[in-house]
Amino acid sequence: MTLEEAKKRIEELRELIRYHDYKYYVLNSPEISDSEYDNLFRELVELEKKFPELFTPDSPTQRVSGKVAEGFREIKHLFTMYSLANVQTYEEFLEFVKRTTKNLGVDNVEFTVEPKFDGLAVEIIYRDGILDVASTRGDGEVGEDVTNNVKTIRNVPLSIPIKEEIAVYGEVVMHREDFIKLNEERESEGEPVFANPRNAAAGSLRQLDPSITSKRKLRFYAYYLRSNTFNVEKQSEIIETLSIWKFSTPKYIVSSNPEEIYLYYTQIEKERPNIPYDIDGIVVKVNNVEYHRILGEVGRDVRWAIAWKFKPEQKVTKVKNIIVQVGRTGVLTPVAELEPVEIKGATISRVSLHNYDEIKRLGLKIGDKVVVERSGDVIPYISKVLIEERDGTEIDIEVPKSCPVCSGKVEKLGDEVAYRCINASCKAQALERIKYAISKGKFDIVGLGDEIVEKLFDLGYVKDIADVFSLDARKLFLAGVGEKNALKIYESIQKSKLIDYDKFITALGIRYVGEQTAKLLAHKFIPIDRLINVRLEELLEIKGIGDVVANSIYKFFRDENNVKLIRKMLENGVKIIYPTEEKESPISGKTIVVTGSLKNFSRQDIINLITKLGGKVSETVSSKVDFVIVGESPGSKYTKAKELGIKTISEEEFISLTGKTLTELLNMIKGKSDELTLF
Repeated sequence: MTLEEAKKRIEELRELIRYHDYKYYVLNSPEISDSEYDNLFRELVELEKKFPELFTPDSPTQRVSGKVAEGFREIKHLFTMYSLANVQTYEEFLEFVKRTTKNLGVDNVEFTVEPKFDGLAVEIIYRDGILDVASTRGDGEVGEDVTNNVKTIRNVPLSIPIKEEIAVYGEVVMHREDFIKLNEERESEGEPVFANPRNAAAGSLRQLDPSITSKRKLRFYAYYLRSNTFNVEKQSEIIETLSIWKFSTPKYIVSSNPEEIYLYYTQIEKERPNIPYDIDGIVVKVNNVEYHRILGEVGRDVRWAIAWKFKPEQKVTKVKNIIVQVGRTGVLTPVAELEPVEIKGATISRVSLHNYDEIKRLGLKIGDKVVVERSGDVIPYISKVLIEERDGTEIDIEVPKSCPVCSGKVEKLGDEVAYRCINASCKAQALERIKYAISKGKFDIVGLGDEIVEKLFDLGYVKDIADVFSLDARKLFLAGVGEKNALKIYESIQKSKLIDYDKFITALGIRYVGEQTAKLLAHKFIPIDRLINVRLEELLEIKGIGDVVANSIYKFFRDENNVKLIRKMLENGVKIIYPTEEKESPISGKTIVVTGSLKNFSRQDIINLITKLGGKVSETVSSKVDFVIVGESPGSKYTKAKELGIKTISEEEFISLTGKTLTELLNMIKGKSDELTLF
């Protein structure tokens, strides 16, 4: 390659990398896979090494990728957040080991080896033992202020047991199960779906409204800390210290044997599908923290650690056809039918394309050859269209003009991404509404799977969710269910008729109403007739319910067919369990802190109980707290309460304060309180 050719290619690579950095870090909308990005970056690094005269200080190789998004306050990091260089082969890893020992002037180096989280890097600063500020990586020197959002993440400690100024580093991730659920909700509501759990985590954390973040199930895993006054000698001790401080931390090994580290790499790659969150490799860090200072950094990367990435398994296949699925709210979801291809033991023959904007982004046509990958070795997706392989027989993909099931009119409403069938009588929507209502977290009818529901629907035994509660074993048997299973399903249906009010509301499938909003409604509007006749102004008064959600709820109950369906369910034996009204509880309106281990309640139990009694649980002790429940081995919260003169009570005193017996309180947690009323 000539100097002129190298100059042209380097300029192309820099522009490409800057563009993809912007798409990834700012817009949360990546256009290429991690492996494609890594290849571009590695090519640029190699060319800059080969042609040092073409190096410029503003090259992407010399700074941490990212940019502060508009709308966020900028925060200067306590310490620069550097990145990790990466390797992909054992030979490259051995080069890193050799280079490290040479730079340190030693024969052997001990390493800690951890999974590489595929999430969003965050710095959390604690001052005087209290979480002060949190920020994203940004450009490495300055990040986005996401303090209020980070405070909504349940596994982030709001305090630590030391007073020194500490910067804790880690990754915000979303578990795959929560990612799938979030995307299903967004699809049904006509919102753009996230490409993968990493981008769902990034998009959720980088919300200007923390109330949105709080509804997403994010988790934080801490793996490093820095301080000017608090010293830890080894990386392994850092992880143990963070664990003692109640952070979620990665499992790790300590080894100075490259072969043993390679074995760990291969083992964790095999276990990858069973890990609840996405990882894309391992991180190998020099264990001695003093060596971190000696080795220092080069450009944007530290010299004392390396990311050893997994090789993504990709397969090329062909798109045979596009089918369209119709959801419970009428959303049309295009699905690509593929020539079957096996990726890591799973045969992939279908891939969801989520919406027609995604088809446009990919530039996809029927008949195209495409690259298919599996996100975290679980979720299949099309990462690239091989346009150069086209032969002219490919067919453009058009948005359906009518519903593929009922032939009803299809529309794109307002700014929505999704196209919808607007026929309220569409059979596909009715069927999906039934499947949704009987699923876990709603009526939770065990054994009544999709195939059985579809057969019952086709036979005319079930036309809506209310009909499910009039089913008997005979109808199930006629739908092809074996005699024993038919009896089991019938018993499950009978049990499901007794349902908590919030789960009943969720099962109605009101657009934009998930579990959290359903809980708000369930505590505010008792009994169901109060909710049916709710006024729009009443909904808008509830903290946590905005204009869009309030209007959706109001419109739902103004629809006569929806009200008739509710009445029909109740006539068919459904009984609603209502929560105890807040005004009856001595705990109502109180802000309570819990510290130490309780004898009769788990941490989650006491939180649920206080919430059911109308109180609020706080994680921090302040002047706004009414009292602190103190269990065995209380922590710093007890000391802080004493300092501020806040009332402290024992577990027994709390039980007495509620005016209930321990048995009654335990039953309340289980949803079986005698004081709960049935419709």
